[in-house]
Amino acid sequence: MTSKTTLSTTPRQANKIINSEKVPPRKVLKDLLVNFCIGFTLLILFSCIFGLIFADEAAKPGIIMCVSIGAAMLICAVLQQIFFTPVLIKRMGYVWRLSFFGICLYVILALYGVAFSWFPADNLGAWIAFTVTYLIILAFMSAIFTLINKRNIKTLNKKLTEFKAEHSEQENNES
Repeated sequence: MTSKTTLSTTPRQANKIINSEKVPPRKVLKDLLVNFCIGFTLLILFSCIFGLIFADEAAKPGIIMCVSIGAAMLICAVLQQIFFTPVLIKRMGYVWRLSFFGICLYVILALYGVAFSWFPADNLGAWIAFTVTYLIILAFMSAIFTLINKRNIKTLNKKLTEFKAEHSEQENNES
């Protein structure tokens, strides 16, 4: 007689069980990229901290530039949470959200650029290059997020339609 031990799990817990045989390659790649980004960010952060402590004076301007770029990206993430989630702004169209986000981020990055000497502030050509580069990156990232959002909406609508069809069949069978 053999004794089989089973773990009792709730449906919510059952979804958290890792089955390495059923992980799609796309998820593995996504996890790899996320882990790389986290590791890279932590490495740069600690390198900057130790660089500020131990580096000679010639290296400090480069380290300060890296820290200022990291701080600017943190501010960018905060602005994304403000403008693209309902945490603070409950009802606003996407175009307005994107416009206000773009303006706020541009002002902050311009101030950082001047404060941390990312480019010569008295050079009109540098301002034009900064602005054009900013607009190109903003347009590119906006297009990517728009496509991702449209794909997610399409997937959710498809699953909702399937759910409704399944539920109506069940109700019809019960009648």
